[in-house]
Amino acid sequence: MEVTILSWLVLELTDSPFQVALVGISRMSPMFLLGLVAGSIADKFPKKRTMVQLQIFNIFVTSATFLMITFGDIQPIHVFLSTFCLGSSWSLDFATRRSFFAELFDEDNLSNAVSLDVALLFGSLLLGPMFSGALIRLSGFPLAYGMILIFYLFAFLILVRVPKPKRGKVNEIDIPIKRQLGDAINMILSNRSLWSALTVTVALNFFGFPYLQMVPVIARDVLDANAFWYGVLVSSAGLGSLVASLFIASKSIEKKHVIYSLGATLMLFAVLIFSLSNTYIISLSSLIVAGIGMSGFATMQPTIALQAVDKDMQGRSMGAIALGIGAAPPGMWALGQLSEYVGPQNALTVFAISGIIVITLLRFALPELRDKKFSS
Repeated sequence: MEVTILSWLVLELTDSPFQVALVGISRMSPMFLLGLVAGSIADKFPKKRTMVQLQIFNIFVTSATFLMITFGDIQPIHVFLSTFCLGSSWSLDFATRRSFFAELFDEDNLSNAVSLDVALLFGSLLLGPMFSGALIRLSGFPLAYGMILIFYLFAFLILVRVPKPKRGKVNEIDIPIKRQLGDAINMILSNRSLWSALTVTVALNFFGFPYLQMVPVIARDVLDANAFWYGVLVSSAGLGSLVASLFIASKSIEKKHVIYSLGATLMLFAVLIFSLSNTYIISLSSLIVAGIGMSGFATMQPTIALQAVDKDMQGRSMGAIALGIGAAPPGMWALGQLSEYVGPQNALTVFAISGIIVITLLRFALPELRDKKFSS
């Protein structure tokens, strides 16, 4: 919801596809910069306390941004700084929250728990952009962004009431973060299950997920959509993801690597169709399918990473995945630059085809992505 609002705001302020891409770059770059550090912090400090502190920081940042939007002082640089700060918080929360699941649930229920978490995430992706677009259309940016602040406050109140896990492990308080970082690098290089998850994460975040930054540009300039119909378009991916995530959450999935890699491939094929479409209903349908593929990828990703390592390394395994997600900013930058020269649709076509080729090659190169026998 936050990125939806700010992306449209920057598009209105600058009329530049590249500057719209910078919103996503600002949001995602901390995942690369802080990924392994975030994982080490997750393993070192009590997870609930860390998440509460991050929510307080989020409330402070969104309050400042809301005031600037309300009083008309907001400029693109303020948007980039705000999204970078919230992205930094999110990168720390990502590793902490997902490894927290491993303390709350046993291995048999972990996949279902993660699937439900992803379903809630994609449920917000379904409702948030649609709600944001409607608020921008009816009342302008201040009210729309004010809802972001309200949601952060609400999340804080819920989080402080979450009980501590009864089966949590002992935090590694006495192990220096520098040593943890070295252990994390060795873990990535030696654990084939985690390595396969990381490589697909890098590929999809570079070639696939940057499409989100071109949706407002294509919606306005190609599909002739206003802010509301732009929000509906973004929400369509959330619809597909929500339905697929709930389905996955109800099943016991054995071939996790297969669902993971094929989900990424399906998403890229759907983004390719979106890039070639000049019709709103086809674009909407393709993003629903993209959401289905995204769900297979996103639900299996943390499950594979958490189950690939011992409990005392789970925070760092999620930090490794966060590092892979950090491939999105370079992808967004490259897509934004290419869009300035060949147009957003042509640029997106090049990226989607390239991503399909790369992940297909990874499936041939890494047997675990085809559910072949391997050793970690």
